[in-house]
Amino acid sequence: MSFVYTAGLNNMGPYQVSGRPWLKSTASLADGLTEYLTFDNVTKKVRVKNHSTSGKLRVGFADNARRAYNMPDSTGRLEASFSAATAFTVSFWIKPLDASAASITRILQLGPNDQTRIQGTGTGGLRFFVSTVPQSSANGFTSPLTWSQMTVVINGTANKLYVNGVLAVTNTTAVPSGGFDELSIGSAIGTNFDDIYDEMCLFNAPFTQAEVTELYAAGGYFDPRDHSQAANLVSWWAFEDNGFRTYFTTADTITTINDRIGSNNLTKAGSGTGAFVNGRQLDTAATSHSIIIPAGGEVELNVKSKSMFLKADGATQSFDVYASLTGIPASRMYELTGPGIDE
Repeated sequence: MSFVYTAGLNNMGPYQVSGRPWLKSTASLADGLTEYLTFDNVTKKVRVKNHSTSGKLRVGFADNARRAYNMPDSTGRLEASFSAATAFTVSFWIKPLDASAASITRILQLGPNDQTRIQGTGTGGLRFFVSTVPQSSANGFTSPLTWSQMTVVINGTANKLYVNGVLAVTNTTAVPSGGFDELSIGSAIGTNFDDIYDEMCLFNAPFTQAEVTELYAAGGYFDPRDHSQAANLVSWWAFEDNGFRTYFTTADTITTINDRIGSNNLTKAGSGTGAFVNGRQLDTAATSHSIIIPAGGEVELNVKSKSMFLKADGATQSFDVYASLTGIPASRMYELTGPGIDE
């Protein structure tokens, strides 16, 4: 059944303005894809009508619409060089897409010669190689289809791998005397590699447990330049192509992930082509913090927002979005929500 959406006089605290209808129609949002909408003015009311005949539509409001990078299911990888060091920390978020841990190969490699690396054991654990010598954990590997943070601390003979802030593996093998001067993510050998990476950073200092916890507890919203070890931040790769919003003047591409701190860009090597997908925060919001509109359903929400997302789940989705807008610019939403919420 069709409906008519109207907007009248809205009372927005100290503001009282005439609402203006706004409409967005999408005929075929493919299963698994997300559409992200931004409004020039703050919304008063939002209504979504799902015209689909199967599957469902996930709807939510998340301002952090950052992106991530899905490595190709092949021997494709991204590589970067940096000044040689024997003590440093590398941290990143990762989401494996393979259904079996046995199919996951190399995750992170340090050069020269890729003799120091992280890879799956094939039984749900992790293998942490230092100068070709492995140490393994029986568990602790990030689960398929789940985001986890990995932090590698290289410190001579006290080399540690953390997963979600918890120590998973220690390798006491001495690092090469010349240190390391390059890193790569993805697989240099083998096949069936398909992981998504997000928010990767390199610090020229070995982290303590407390500093690893600080980085993990801050989550994906955290800017590494605000970490207590920010003075030692060497590189920051955000994996951001500005697909949903303009976060950086220069967008990342499928062949170059820009270093937002220095000049150590990650560049593509090997076969296959990667793709940008939802970042950790938006992915989590769509999965765990969304309203589900079944096929043929609709919902009306009284909500103050300057953006929203819609994700197709289970089938291609066709929908309309109707919104009542205030006269308040989206950039001034903080006047309605208070400081901190919208910053």
